[in-house]
Amino acid sequence: MNQIIKIGFLAPYSSIYPDMVPSLVSGFYSAIPEKYHQLFQIFPEYVGQGGDKATTEAVNKTLNFNRVDIVSGFVSYKVLPSVIPSIENRQKLGFFFDVGEYIPYTHHVSDSVFNNSFQMWQSQFSLGYWAHQKYGEKGTVIMPIYDGGYHLQSAFRQGAIMAGASNMDMYILKYQPGVSQLKGQIDDLFNEIKKTHPTYIHPLFCGSEALEFYYEYCKSGLNNKIPLIVSAHMSSNDILNQVSNLDLNLYSASMWNYHSKDRANMEFKQKVNQFAGQKPDLYTLLGYETGLVFERLISEFQKKDWSEIKKRLKTETIDGPRGKRSFFLNSEYATPLIDIEKIGFANNQVTKIVIDQGRALEYSSQAYEKIHKENVSGWQNPYLCV
Repeated sequence: MNQIIKIGFLAPYSSIYPDMVPSLVSGFYSAIPEKYHQLFQIFPEYVGQGGDKATTEAVNKTLNFNRVDIVSGFVSYKVLPSVIPSIENRQKLGFFFDVGEYIPYTHHVSDSVFNNSFQMWQSQFSLGYWAHQKYGEKGTVIMPIYDGGYHLQSAFRQGAIMAGASNMDMYILKYQPGVSQLKGQIDDLFNEIKKTHPTYIHPLFCGSEALEFYYEYCKSGLNNKIPLIVSAHMSSNDILNQVSNLDLNLYSASMWNYHSKDRANMEFKQKVNQFAGQKPDLYTLLGYETGLVFERLISEFQKKDWSEIKKRLKTETIDGPRGKRSFFLNSEYATPLIDIEKIGFANNQVTKIVIDQGRALEYSSQAYEKIHKENVSGWQNPYLCV
């Protein structure tokens, strides 16, 4: 009789992507042959917004009460050091997910912990590099306190610096409790921008604030006058489809093209549709990629050969919908393929055209350390989990 692999899954709350967990789980099972679905049993564990205390308690509960073999789910790199001792002491395996709001650690973390990241910071670095090469000095970055607390803005800035930038205006909006952070608050900043006329504007907002920014930006009359270079989240179809009535032209960086005719991507969409009947998103993608590497290790999982599983996970590389992916943080960690896109709006339709190839940051780059030192925020919740 086959063994059952118990997976404790840390599930934070997200008002922006409320289906992030079921979407990821659907992606995971879509990549696993159906006859092996019962091999993996998932135990979701709610962790609120994913802070240190709630996450650590949830990890201990899944290990001690549910007796799981693998601890998984969404964990911020800020919280990861707190949960590693429990995993290592019980000689278990950790396999965690993140959007890529923080740059990974440059030092060795654990031989028992693996990650699958969407690496949003890589798209930010690539955008900063491209923006300076294309438009030169000096650009402007606008963000609220929340988005500014992660490595996303630092990665953008380091990209611009690596391309030769020496100056950049950074604006962090003052937090206004109980009211919109943009409506009636950002007019003065837009008026100032009209006077300084930067070479480009890079807004960094998420969820409803991303939508509000687009509306307020168009209302200000700045649209189509200064190049607007936006994050991967702000250029996601979930966001853009809600503002397709606006007169906007944008630039962004994409690490996964939903419409790609690449064989791996077509197979991904087909399998997700067959299993879950849903349109995949970035969370489905993260789950699917993990399912691909787990499927290779079915024999080892059936024998619960954890030594061999950990050994293989350190070196395995899969060819998925967004190219080569690996899951262990070392010098061989795969860098993403990045497309620079021009995004237009016409007749309530959104069009995206690839105009350039973006530059990714190698794992061993000194810029890693600079970004870590530049941003010492204590934000513990995974990005978009608000």
